[in-house]
Amino acid sequence: MNSIMKRALLTIAALVILSPRALPAASAAPQGEMLTLGVFPYISANQMMEQLSPLCKRIEEALGKKVILVSAPDFMSYVDRTAKGEYDLVLTAAHMGRLAEKRDGWQRVVQSGQKTAAVFLVRQESSVQRLEDLREKKITVGNRRSITYLLAEKALAEKGITLGKDMEVIETATFSNVVQSVFLGEADVGATPTLLWDNWEHVNAEQHRQLREIFRTKPAAPTFLVMASPKTDQATIHRLIESLLSFQDTPEGKDFFQKSQFESFQPLDDATMESAAPFVHVLVQPQ
Repeated sequence: MNSIMKRALLTIAALVILSPRALPAASAAPQGEMLTLGVFPYISANQMMEQLSPLCKRIEEALGKKVILVSAPDFMSYVDRTAKGEYDLVLTAAHMGRLAEKRDGWQRVVQSGQKTAAVFLVRQESSVQRLEDLREKKITVGNRRSITYLLAEKALAEKGITLGKDMEVIETATFSNVVQSVFLGEADVGATPTLLWDNWEHVNAEQHRQLREIFRTKPAAPTFLVMASPKTDQATIHRLIESLLSFQDTPEGKDFFQKSQFESFQPLDDATMESAAPFVHVLVQPQ
């Protein structure tokens, strides 16, 4: 079993720990005193817990209920659990939020100030200098249904390179694995969100020294949307919006936005939802 597969299995195992069905203590809590915040699996479970704990605390203070952080083993199971209403709130990718609103009635709360862009990384000693040099190379990606993947695919297509045809694609469990796989020489190049590459809490100093960026795409949709389930009343949504929009004005919020690279929370408007629309098709399972 190669090292990428081993890390993928370990990551999936860790994410299962964060799944709703793996929280027996939660089922013992009195009804109505607890909320589940479902987070799409973009980083490892440990990183998720460390990074998002301040956000959970902020929501708890706003709503007066315990917030339990949960996730799913992969993108599509997360989309399915969102559709089934297994979460009360979600911190989700923009195209997932667009689908949840249009198809399942999920309600808007806020969006992150940080926008999704893809960055291409190679080892320092690589002969690759630009996208045109990647033909017949091996690329590692976080998930084929991610906006990051679609942006990388589009950037390569504009150079006449088709993923899966002109380049071998290695898909990892989360974006956290992409940088590591390039660092270990398991792929010639990796495409990962700028959020992870620019935030060095997720990339150690040695990897920083050994890797270099050859290209990054233009930002597209926001990296994250916070949304509330269809059953959520408007008073709760208004309290949540007010609390999250003012989070950046607190010392805890400033620290959270700096470490997470979310930048801020902003109102979630029609233009934002429209910007995510071109990416939704990869989430819709064929009938």
